[in-house]
Amino acid sequence: MPRLRRFTEGEYCYFVTAGTQDRPPLFRDTRLCQILVKNLQFYRDRMKFALHGYVVMPDHIHLLVTPRQPATVSDIMRNLKSYTSREIREALGIRGPIWQRRFYDRVIRGGEQFRTALDYIHLNPVRAGLVQSATDYESSSYRFWEEGNGLLRLDPTEEVTAGAVTYEKKVRLANG
Repeated sequence: MPRLRRFTEGEYCYFVTAGTQDRPPLFRDTRLCQILVKNLQFYRDRMKFALHGYVVMPDHIHLLVTPRQPATVSDIMRNLKSYTSREIREALGIRGPIWQRRFYDRVIRGGEQFRTALDYIHLNPVRAGLVQSATDYESSSYRFWEEGNGLLRLDPTEEVTAGAVTYEKKVRLANG
């Protein structure tokens, strides 16, 4: 069965999932997690996409991103997966694929879907039994959204257009 071409549409917000090849829990190793986070920040700055949320699970990642023209969600994921693969293989002294060939994405169509996707991302470590509370999981955007700080700088205050719906999310600071 032939692969379907990926649909890309302007500056829409996407919920993206990418898994490791054969699902080994590579990101339990903090060095490898740091490689992924460092590259995510690098490509966010270089490709000028908006990063609204993320979680690095032991064997996969979830992202909420809004690509900026001319970059697409495919461009973002190709660069992120390519360079993290190279660095992870070097760190582990191995050969072969790190990531599954494909990634999964869907367009976010409004504020409710955005909040649902962000909650899913933040509660993923809790549901997986890795922590008792989302606050306890460092490799996630939860702390940024709840406290205003975290491993990565995010873009939660800008307007994000998804289809015909425009919405704005603001960071809730712990002290106010």
